[in-house]
Amino acid sequence: MSHQAKTAKSRNKRLGEAKKAVSLLVVDPGDDVLKSVREYQDRRVELNVKHVKTLAEARGCVLGERFDMVMVEMSLPDGYGLDFVEELSQGKGDVYASVVGDEPNADEVIVGMRIGVCDFVKRPVDTGDVTRCLNGMVAKHLKHDDHVGRVDRLKRLCKKLNQARQDVSQQVDVLCNDLVMAYQELACQMQQVVQTSEYSALIREELDLENLLRTTLEHMIEKVGPTNAAIFLPSAMDEYSLGGYVNYDCAADSADMLLQHLADVVAPKVAAREDLLHVTDNETLKYWIGDDAAYLADSHVVAVACRHGGETLAVMVLFRDCNEPFEDGGVEMSGAVGPLLAEALSRVIRVHHRFTPEVEDWGGEDDDQEDWGIDFGFGEIEGEDD
Repeated sequence: MSHQAKTAKSRNKRLGEAKKAVSLLVVDPGDDVLKSVREYQDRRVELNVKHVKTLAEARGCVLGERFDMVMVEMSLPDGYGLDFVEELSQGKGDVYASVVGDEPNADEVIVGMRIGVCDFVKRPVDTGDVTRCLNGMVAKHLKHDDHVGRVDRLKRLCKKLNQARQDVSQQVDVLCNDLVMAYQELACQMQQVVQTSEYSALIREELDLENLLRTTLEHMIEKVGPTNAAIFLPSAMDEYSLGGYVNYDCAADSADMLLQHLADVVAPKVAAREDLLHVTDNETLKYWIGDDAAYLADSHVVAVACRHGGETLAVMVLFRDCNEPFEDGGVEMSGAVGPLLAEALSRVIRVHHRFTPEVEDWGGEDDDQEDWGIDFGFGEIEGEDD
């Protein structure tokens, strides 16, 4: 067998496998139409024919089965063929119908066109006329099926595109949110850099301890707003004394006791922490301050250990009423100032030791407040000798 013959055979086999089943209902009291229909051949379709002789049988068939095409006699024993075609046109689905009968008059042609008759086959029936009629109906049916298939494919593609659009939209939303968050974080970091640079410039050449603490407290109040603030300095092993403070809304008669308790209890605990402490509820406040937490009830507290070279050189504590909470920027600012203050204190200590080498520490128990006490609002802290 030649290559061309094999190719033709393979093509014919594919065409045979690709034939589409098409159902045809023939409504005719006689058999002449049915005989012509059975002689019909089309490589595109496989025609499944059902023959009934009355309109009642035809109506029963269309109730239980679905037909793609109908050939109906114009005049039937129990009815009029065009009425049956009109019933089909009003139902669900697309049925292509042709009418067989004598030469139709003008009224019948108009009615047939209105209800969707595809063709009229005149009697006596000729096989050529039936073949032409069936070719027209098959072509319209296949075209309709192709159109429906295209619409279905477009619907599936639209669903996929819509899903892809939603996925892309979600991804864009996520990216936009990430960009917004990244911008906010960057803006926060830039603001923090600007603020820390400003603070660094203020204390860069400062070698006087009192001025250094005063500048730090003034800078913090400027950035976080009115607040109570205190800086505690180490006086001995795990002991801290007040270096400087600002009073915003503390009662004068309880301020000394509160600051002393902060120095004795809070400062050593904060000094042992690596991270900043931000307290916003009374329960946590009681844990950090203990029995005297009532002094700071309903207050928000920010405390940071000022570390340099692995050593805590100061503890800074800010606190005010919970109705005036610290903003995130103020809390971050406190954390950023801590290391800078520690570095400045380290520089002061180095200069102090350079000119007084015989001094081995920052002060003993008898002179710590005399060396470090700075009054920014409560009144001067007096030394024990006074």
